[in-house]
Amino acid sequence: MNLAELKRLVAKGESDRLELKQTTGQRTEAAKSVCGMLNGCGGFVVFGVSPKGELLGQEIGQRTVEEVTNELARIEPPAFPDGETVTL
Repeated sequence: MNLAELKRLVAKGESDRLELKQTTGQRTEAAKSVCGMLNGCGGFVVFGVSPKGELLGQEIGQRTVEEVTNELARIEPPAFPDGETVTL
């Protein structure tokens, strides 16, 4: 996904297939959303976006990626979502 695609996606606002999270500190809530999406038609959880759809961005390191991955690994049965980073 590139920046233009991200902007188009976020412009649609939250739905049953799109969840916006301001920071990766909300990873537990994001994992719950992922679980719900896995039981439905799939979707996207996007970090670094305000509830109003404003692109805020977030600097992340390898540890943050691992923390998000570990949170998602707690889903049963296991989920294998694709993670992507879009540079703002």
